[in-house]
Amino acid sequence: MASHAHTPSSHILLFAIASAAFSPVRAAPSWADLMMPRADGIDFSSAPPNLTTLANNTLFTHWRPKAHFIAPNSWMNDPMTLWYKADGQGGGKFKASYQAHPNHVQWGNISQASAVSDDLIHWKDVPSWKEDRLTLYPSQPNDHLGVFDGTMISEGYKGFPTLIYTGVKHLPTGWTIPYTPGTESQNLAWTEDGGVTWHKLETNPVIGGPPEGMNITAWRDPWLFQSPTLERLTASNQGTPTPPTTFNGTAPNTTSTTTSTASNQHIKDPWFATVSGGEKGVGPHLLLYRQASEDFTKWVYLGQIFQHQGNYSWSEWSGNWGFNFEVSTVLRLGTEGDQPGTGGRDFICMGTEGGRPEGWSNHWPLWVKGNYSDSAQLSPEYAGVVDWGETPNRQILFGWTYEDDNGYGVLAKGWQGAFTLPREMFVKRWTVRDSRADERGSWGVVSRSSSSSSDSATLETLGTRPAKEVDALMSESTSKWDEKSWTYKGGNNGTWTAFSKQPKSRYYVLTATLDFTNASDAKAGFTIYKSPDSSEQTHVFYDLAAETIRVDRSLSSVVTEFNLGSEAGKFRLWNVPASSGGKTKLESLELKVFVDNSIVEIYANDVFAMTTRVYPWRSDSVGLGYYTAGSTGNVTFSNVKVYEGLTNAWPERPADTSNELVWDGPDVPWAGW
Repeated sequence: MASHAHTPSSHILLFAIASAAFSPVRAAPSWADLMMPRADGIDFSSAPPNLTTLANNTLFTHWRPKAHFIAPNSWMNDPMTLWYKADGQGGGKFKASYQAHPNHVQWGNISQASAVSDDLIHWKDVPSWKEDRLTLYPSQPNDHLGVFDGTMISEGYKGFPTLIYTGVKHLPTGWTIPYTPGTESQNLAWTEDGGVTWHKLETNPVIGGPPEGMNITAWRDPWLFQSPTLERLTASNQGTPTPPTTFNGTAPNTTSTTTSTASNQHIKDPWFATVSGGEKGVGPHLLLYRQASEDFTKWVYLGQIFQHQGNYSWSEWSGNWGFNFEVSTVLRLGTEGDQPGTGGRDFICMGTEGGRPEGWSNHWPLWVKGNYSDSAQLSPEYAGVVDWGETPNRQILFGWTYEDDNGYGVLAKGWQGAFTLPREMFVKRWTVRDSRADERGSWGVVSRSSSSSSDSATLETLGTRPAKEVDALMSESTSKWDEKSWTYKGGNNGTWTAFSKQPKSRYYVLTATLDFTNASDAKAGFTIYKSPDSSEQTHVFYDLAAETIRVDRSLSSVVTEFNLGSEAGKFRLWNVPASSGGKTKLESLELKVFVDNSIVEIYANDVFAMTTRVYPWRSDSVGLGYYTAGSTGNVTFSNVKVYEGLTNAWPERPADTSNELVWDGPDVPWAGW
């Protein structure tokens, strides 16, 4: 859960709000009516008005994505309670929940709302998209100010699907301010109907507080998992019972005793839990707990599974680990996804706070690959970035995509936040013939082989790519076409070359192969959302010399109050063995760009992902073409394909699902809209 050290506002995503002009009898337009974003009475061919003067929800459909997981309205943020139930009980096999604040466009009173799917692409709200959509909400003393992130055990309490989540009873909280003891606790809830309704344990919490004597920055977002490796490494560690606390603020916590064995039953194939946070003056950390009762109501503390000094960067390829971890996960992956046994690689993914002051609310989504010591502590081997913008035998990641509108006009928009498209995480291996393999970065050298001409090295890293279900966005598109191959031969500075056919909307997928010559200063990619007069345009391109994929948003919107700063992420094209003769060639750039109105996701070579936000104002800003710059070297574009008309991820919703905006007065910690 992204924390807030003050009353939350501006651009952290949660449930959005509805309009004062809302009328329950108005006809709701369908997506077929909204292939181009529009809002009644607004002229999108002229300069924008002051967005703060517009009625609530006036711009509800204008920048709204069509193919992404998104709340029906209002504020949403972190994914939570992601699980799979093969029998489809509750309306669908895949279950996904999110943190929500209905009827508001800023953070507050965090609750859980849910949806289900059979294919990870088409979703249905549970129980509905209307006012009764919360499935778990503040109701006990330990969570009366928020139901924060949690994760699932498929067969947990009483054999039912079980959620362990962070409850919050003190605000504000944040890593930059003193921590109030008792702010966060880990609580249990279970469902008997596939996630439609939930029951909270009357004797919550199940883990009452952090280790005694630790001056923490936060203690939240439990991640639940099983690990034969950690079971073996911690077999002799009896653990420490969780600190004394209170059940629901009333009765003594009798699960905590003075001896570890009293609350440490021997559990076959035990579950582990990590809780994210940090220690003031030390750095961010991830704490490890182990199941200590068959019903999951008792846990013991084992120690820090990962800890590091604050404000640390592994390399320029790896972001900054900041001062506090949140929403962390522990994974063991192979080339096909989950690989808990021999040959798997151990990863920790973590959200970091405090190491990115230049943007994205001072957060990084990062990962580290390492090896466990005999005391079950991860020692880093290499590290990288999950997303350079703003997450059954597979590891599927949904990320929370922040808005980037600086909070300007948010009432007129009426919603905040969305998930990224689902992604697969796996170990990527490939062979290079490149002296740069020995540099410190987001890869590791697995093996080497020698020949008469050169050395080859097999590298590995954390791979990321759209989940295979995302192919539906292309297969179900309404218009598909190829562009002819084309070679740029240098000599210009930012040239636009229009595609032979132009999209009619802001909903499409663009795929292409780009081949660069070595020793080139070329920059090449695509221009999207270009208006006829060029007042609006966004460039997505690769800068070979800087080894960086960039999104130039400087002219992305004539609404200049939005964040128009550029995005950048490190990406390398390696020298790889040629087909014969011991020679090398520069590998190709395989680019895939998902354009879904204000959300643009960029993937490259199964190792790079970036999510960015773009808010073109003009209705005619739909131009698409090649973008090239640089004086030396050639770039060849091939396999350029466009798939327009993305599938509607929410077929049971009307396009306009806005609801009434509510102002909370000064008597709550999150006062505001």
